[in-house]
Amino acid sequence: MLFEAFEPLAREREIVWYDQLGVGRSDPIDDPLLLTVDRFLDELGAVSEGLGLDRAHVYGHSWGAMLGLQFAARRGPEWTSLVCANGPASVPRFMEEVRELLAGLPGNVLDRTYGRELRGETDDPDYWTAQEEYLRACVVRTAPVRLDSELMSPLTFRTLVGQADYHVTGTLKDWDIFDELERIRIPTLVLGGEFDECLPSHLADIAARIPDSEHITQPGAAHMGYLEEEPLRSAYVGIVRDHMARIEARDARHSPRPRGA
Repeated sequence: MLFEAFEPLAREREIVWYDQLGVGRSDPIDDPLLLTVDRFLDELGAVSEGLGLDRAHVYGHSWGAMLGLQFAARRGPEWTSLVCANGPASVPRFMEEVRELLAGLPGNVLDRTYGRELRGETDDPDYWTAQEEYLRACVVRTAPVRLDSELMSPLTFRTLVGQADYHVTGTLKDWDIFDELERIRIPTLVLGGEFDECLPSHLADIAARIPDSEHITQPGAAHMGYLEEEPLRSAYVGIVRDHMARIEARDARHSPRPRGA
């Protein structure tokens, strides 16, 4: 299960995961014209409103974090807080940073991945070997990458991203909301991993733009801290748990006291 690490947290409070259009138990999709950022923002709003989650803590990972940032910046929700986990605020910057990260890995990983894509050599078996090295270095370092195929949509990825995070040719290739982050008016945790493909410096710059925010880098983790081996997996969830508790305690201190209290 992709989010198995969050099961202990689900015993403490209600957690709602929703399947985006085209994956899981949501409707399948055949028309790529429906795969727009605005469509996914509307979907997030519909889920929040339909389930009465106006005051929820909203957690978004990677692509979900991007949606969370843009929704918070443009639509002014009254969420209790936002957790922007392992997601960028600028795809052009992120793409260049991932390439630089791959260029620094041993074994010439950048040329064996991105270079082969440019040369049309992705049928070379070593291309996929290099992809595994990339995932092991920047995505999940301590455990096999266990992704649920039912929760993934190749059509969505090809339409929005294209080939890969370091080679974005899809509709997100120019997506950048750094200049909008200062509009966010809800408490925000910007969370990333020490070895994350979304670099700590990128995430720190996101937090610096959001008035009420904090930035935490999880030592030892990469892009998917909740899929790492223990104790990293539980530590990742613990960071989210502690953030929510801090915000709730702060809100309780600042709430008007009833008369006579």
